[in-house]
Amino acid sequence: MAGGNWLSEGLDHQPGALITGGSVGLGLAMARELLRQGFAVSVCARTQSDLDAARALEPALQTIRADVASAADRGRLMAEVEQRLGRPLDCLVNNAAIVRAHDYANPFTLEQDRAGDEIAINFAAPVDLCRLFLKSRMDGAANGPGAILNVSTPGAFFPLDANPLYCATKAGFHMFTLSLRRHLAGTGVRVFEVYPPALDTRLADALDVASQAANGQDTIDAVAAETIRALLAGEEVIAPHKQSRALLKMFPQMDPAALDAVNRGVKRREGWDRA
Repeated sequence: MAGGNWLSEGLDHQPGALITGGSVGLGLAMARELLRQGFAVSVCARTQSDLDAARALEPALQTIRADVASAADRGRLMAEVEQRLGRPLDCLVNNAAIVRAHDYANPFTLEQDRAGDEIAINFAAPVDLCRLFLKSRMDGAANGPGAILNVSTPGAFFPLDANPLYCATKAGFHMFTLSLRRHLAGTGVRVFEVYPPALDTRLADALDVASQAANGQDTIDAVAAETIRALLAGEEVIAPHKQSRALLKMFPQMDPAALDAVNRGVKRREGWDRA
């Protein structure tokens, strides 16, 4: 296994990773990179033909058809990955997401609920997958370090008129990621967040994104390689492209000392976990 890999330290087994939405685009590119780093990698997706194509490209890849918006599928997915590995998962990559175009002054948006699936896939599903990952490790008495990599977007920091629900769900997931990192400090499980640029994948087919066309497969592969390098080097905030870094500079990271001060004023009540 390549050097500079904190996640493999202290492990007596091949590390296992699960990437949601890992059959195409950035998810597949990250899966291929983790395979090159010696991981046992599983990916899930809703479309069997995409999974078959990914497996044909990388025969070592384990593929599972699952819809992360379904609670039953999430439970089955985690159980199947753990069964295949014979132990709890070491690395969860929450990559699956969808993007819809919305305009709340347009009858098309208003005629029916077009927000629910984005909220389910982009926010509720990865939150629950984090829970299932952590519960599996707790129940299975996992030894050694673990990692959660949440795929975010610079759009989590500012509203985009064309896709407000994507921005809103990613903003909410960003706040969850910050809290989760604080919850898990000192547990051996580290929480990472990556901010890819707009990439020429199928994610934003409903949108015309000016910078996307220039970021084709070569950029996707480079972003994936930099993301996995940073993950294994222990860099918890990952800006893997010049566009990512330029946008993040506009929005400074929260001061940990300020977060500590605010959180001292909001505590869980005694007995909250016995209600």
